[in-house]
Amino acid sequence: MVSQLHYNKRLWQKHVLAENRRDIPGLLATLVDDPLYIIMATGLEYRGKTGVAGFYQGLFDGMPDANFELKSVTIGEEMVVEESVFVGTHTGPLFNLPPSGKYITFPLMILFPLVGDKFWGERMYFDMNTLLVQMEYDWSILKAN
Repeated sequence: MVSQLHYNKRLWQKHVLAENRRDIPGLLATLVDDPLYIIMATGLEYRGKTGVAGFYQGLFDGMPDANFELKSVTIGEEMVVEESVFVGTHTGPLFNLPPSGKYITFPLMILFPLVGDKFWGERMYFDMNTLLVQMEYDWSILKAN
């Protein structure tokens, strides 16, 4: 019998591999039927598999060379926590921000809560000011969106 921790680690690995391959159906297969993604820095929410698919398509379109450089992962029975550095060139809209053409890099924490044998979604934490400074924007752009 596979332990819950081992199962959760394998599920997270499947999710990350699908993300690295830009395989949106593979990503969705690791999620519950009605997932929720929340970008904590902006309050943006992506609901359901259609919403989450839209989030990933926007991410891959907005930063075609995007990469999550893993720093650490903690596997728990009810949640997986990933610490990464997100890097890539901002060539399309991202988090409702127009393309800046800048190469950006920022630390990121992602929480993957589990419901049954799938991820309920993701809660992503990062410092928005770190992102805006690299894009050469200021906070007022968020108020316009």
